[in-house]
Amino acid sequence: MRTVNRIKSALVVSALVLGVSSTAAMADDTSTQAAKAQYRTQISAFKASNSTWKASKAAIKATFANAKASAIATRDAALSAAGTDEVAIVAAKTAFRTAMDQAKATRDSAIAQLGAKPTKPAKPVS
Repeated sequence: MRTVNRIKSALVVSALVLGVSSTAAMADDTSTQAAKAQYRTQISAFKASNSTWKASKAAIKATFANAKASAIATRDAALSAAGTDEVAIVAAKTAFRTAMDQAKATRDSAIAQLGAKPTKPAKPVS
């Protein structure tokens, strides 16, 4: 009789332990799935914001390149028109420096307004 009771007790304890661990495993699986779903949502948002950031950065770079090319063309035209006139040469160089300083300031301001590059979300621990 004692042996039978021990066996029954062992079976009951085993069933309880297995039931609790499978319930915990199911709960853990549910939380893991929720974390993965949240991560996928965060990755989608990251990709969208990263694409926008890159496009804005490229536009800033292109605008600066155009301003620089314009300043160089204006300087070169003024220098060739000036010939050997020192006053005209100095004026052309000063106008170029002013145009470049303005282009750099505009670029730096735009980059500051753009902000930091988006950071990729951390992958959930399985």
